[in-house]
Amino acid sequence: MSQRLQKLEVGNHVIAIYNNQEEKFNEAFEFLKNGILRNEVSMMITEELEKEEIIKKMKENHGIKNIEELVDKGDFIIKSTSEWYFPDGVPSIQRTKAFWAELLNLLAKRGKAGLRVVGDMSTFFKYGLQKQLFEYETSLEQKFDFPLTAICAYDKEDINKYLSLEEIKSMQSHHNPVWE
Repeated sequence: MSQRLQKLEVGNHVIAIYNNQEEKFNEAFEFLKNGILRNEVSMMITEELEKEEIIKKMKENHGIKNIEELVDKGDFIIKSTSEWYFPDGVPSIQRTKAFWAELLNLLAKRGKAGLRVVGDMSTFFKYGLQKQLFEYETSLEQKFDFPLTAICAYDKEDINKYLSLEEIKSMQSHHNPVWE
């Protein structure tokens, strides 16, 4: 496991900017695997990989042999970005925050230690929703005071193309740590 993943604490709200897809997903899978080992529910939110591909990579490359069982039990959640952040086509900060609260309550009732999530933010740019993404990201705190540890994963090319330096700095001020 990478040194920066080892330093994460429950409640960290990370912004991570990656040079390529391989780097992004390798780190994401290690982060999520660590959550499974800590009795946390792990969640992957992306449209870059299909559900079957995520399951295969967790099983074959990261040694989680019972991944299908974990998915069936709700201990490993796979959602598309659209499904989680804008299920009706329009992002809503209030709705997304309500989704997080509802999920965390459910997991606490199940005796889980928390939730570990990787949100691949590239789909927001693909659909021209960078303004809504900026508003959402800057509505969140640097460190959560509930058992959620999140990596907001960005492609370097997207963030530099679609956001101003001022917007990037503002978003970074709502995350801790910042990985570039």
